Amino acid sequence: MGTLAVITIALLTAADVVLRYFFNAAIFGAAEVANALLAVLVGAGLIIVAAQRLHICVDLFDAPLRRRLPKLYPRWIFGAELLGTAALATLLVQHAMHTIDFGELTPVLEFPIGWVFALVALLVIMALAVLLSGWRDEKMHQGEEK
Repeated sequence: MGTLAVITIALLTAADVVLRYFFNAAIFGAAEVANALLAVLVGAGLIIVAAQRLHICVDLFDAPLRRRLPKLYPRWIFGAELLGTAALATLLVQHAMHTIDFGELTPVLEFPIGWVFALVALLVIMALAVLLSGWRDEKMHQGEEK
């Protein structure tokens, strides 16, 4: 899904730029569609981040904490990943329900934006399920200590 979103964003943006340059005519609602697809891309990417445990870490804290708390550190990181993903899923579900209930539309295309939030919420819930399942892409972690 993420691949399709990024390809669509690239093609839509390229076509929009070409049409603006040569014909002085933009694709109606292209920016709105690109923004919605970008949200879907981020949600789909979170599943990969969860599966491969790719999270942002600050080197200033990472090495000393890993050294001082070798057994506790991975559990603490997993807890932070789990808590952050669950909080994001909860907020997205609430926002999707709110925007769908109130019938909020995008300004240009007048598309019900709540369904985009619902799709992104579903993707984040899938990332949470991947985290909870304990599944990992072991090829990405062959050099990691057990």
